[in-house]
Amino acid sequence: MSRHMVPVMLGLTVFPLAAIGIAAYLVVSAGPQLTAVAGAILLLSCCILVAATVAMVKLSRHEDWLWSQQDALRDLAGKSEEALSRIAAIEIRGKEPMPAGRVDEMAMEMGALRREVREAMKDLRRPAPPHDRHAEAPPPPLEPEATHEPEVQGPAPAPMPAGREQLNLMLEPVVELSTGTTTHYRALLALADGRGNMVRHEELMQKADQGGMRPALDVRMVRMSAPVLRRLRQRNPGLRIFVPMGRATLSTLEEAGRLLALLQRDGDVASGMVFEFAQQDLGRLDPAGIENLARLARSGATLALRDVYVGGLDLAALRQLGVRFLSFPPHAVDAGSGPNSNWNDFVKSAKALQIQIVVGDIKTPQQATAASKFSRYGHGPFFAPPRKVRPDAGVAPSAARSAADVA
Repeated sequence: MSRHMVPVMLGLTVFPLAAIGIAAYLVVSAGPQLTAVAGAILLLSCCILVAATVAMVKLSRHEDWLWSQQDALRDLAGKSEEALSRIAAIEIRGKEPMPAGRVDEMAMEMGALRREVREAMKDLRRPAPPHDRHAEAPPPPLEPEATHEPEVQGPAPAPMPAGREQLNLMLEPVVELSTGTTTHYRALLALADGRGNMVRHEELMQKADQGGMRPALDVRMVRMSAPVLRRLRQRNPGLRIFVPMGRATLSTLEEAGRLLALLQRDGDVASGMVFEFAQQDLGRLDPAGIENLARLARSGATLALRDVYVGGLDLAALRQLGVRFLSFPPHAVDAGSGPNSNWNDFVKSAKALQIQIVVGDIKTPQQATAASKFSRYGHGPFFAPPRKVRPDAGVAPSAARSAADVA
């Protein structure tokens, strides 16, 4: 208990004790005629004493909690200073020539990624078993759609040689449910070869997680999204691109440093990128991942959580961390029996903190209707599938021609 509260609490306890003594004196000296008065004084003083004791206990617990928070803040400040020193060291190393050992390491990583890609392509080209002859064949790469695909200028890319794998940036429209218009986009990666086979984002990222290449792919997706976002924001400055990220990207100090370096380099569009993490992954971060998440938040990056479940979610803490979007699956909004009171209270609290609700993977008109009652944004097959962005998107025509000449 703090020093300035000690006299107050002593006063609150001294007066009830004195009243108890007076009541006892009245009973002993005045006789039965003042017994009722003494009893009333005794009861009142006991109630005041109990209330003072409860207040002292609560104040003591609250003060202990405040001290623990101050210790945590001091610890966080120390970690921040340490992180800033590490960032400075990384920047210094980035300006130095890359050692030969690092080059060999990167070559090995690219070789591992290429082997994963080839295995994925073999799985896709493998014919379906007899009992699964009606299974859906892999669809060809989607052509740009005028309604949802960003309009970009520049020469059409040359056909990709057969057998050569290429990463394609895909943009999925994020629709404002009240108007049905595309307001933002969600970035995805797909891997295609010259034969029309494609490994879609979910399968590609699953294999990348298994092979330890997820951080490199996440950084590559940010690098591919930046010029496209710059071009799109020339016409719509408020447009954002949601970039899904994996837990491994935050857990790797080097890749997290590259991500922050990209944000510093492309500072004009950094505010338009929303880094999207699964809530389950965020809860399983190791100390290095928590530190890198704090670095990302301090850089001013906008964060989003996907696959969110309402129970135990601290909206105020998420707001302070930089989370501005929460993405739910359709069944979380309305499982068929209508939203419950907890969901209604949650939506009101999120709106009060200016956290936007997004509903993803919307497939039916019923899901879209239910989502529009509580969510501002939505995305999924019901609106439009992801569309491929040309490799030269966002590049000025002269730069695109120069790149083609160099290639």
